[in-house]
Amino acid sequence: MANLNRIIANEMAQANKKAILLHGHIMGEVLPHIEWLKWLSYEPEFEKKRIEYLNSQNESDLTIEELEELAKYNKNKLFAKLFKVYGTNECSFDDYLRVYEFMCKESIKKLMLSKLTADELQYAKQEINRLSELSKEQLSSKVKEEQKLEKYTQLSMVDSYILHMIYNIDFARSMNNLSKEIEMNITQNNYMRARSLYYASNPESK
Repeated sequence: MANLNRIIANEMAQANKKAILLHGHIMGEVLPHIEWLKWLSYEPEFEKKRIEYLNSQNESDLTIEELEELAKYNKNKLFAKLFKVYGTNECSFDDYLRVYEFMCKESIKKLMLSKLTADELQYAKQEINRLSELSKEQLSSKVKEEQKLEKYTQLSMVDSYILHMIYNIDFARSMNNLSKEIEMNITQNNYMRARSLYYASNPESK
């Protein structure tokens, strides 16, 4: 985390731990820490079986990769608990900073991909391709509906992943439109400035 961000996080945590500091895109009512909590708390069946198997083995028999896999799982379980109390009086000063740094350093997309099956990802790919063909207005409407907190909590994990991806598509389109609008305004301003300069230099031409 950059020094400036750490200073801000420190100040906010000391002033009021309920004043949460966020990192990442805000999808309507779905704040980044809500999205993180949903994915960190989710344990697909294949993950449960995998962890049960690893825990049943002698630690000395596990490979470095398997030990790292267990460590990653345990870390995610720990942070799931921390995210639950983030922004409440139950969250300590140190844990407040740990959660914020986690959001800054970790990739929620990688976490999502690790929690979904091959079939779910194939379905998601098809849906994302289909939805990306919608007009900007249609896509924005769908994103706006599903990023309501009550609706989001009811979405399946694969649909939550799809929402995350199409939100990025919608956001990119909005930024592209904004960029085009800014470029158009710059062009118009340059034209008006040049026109004004011309008339100022050649008053008889009016």
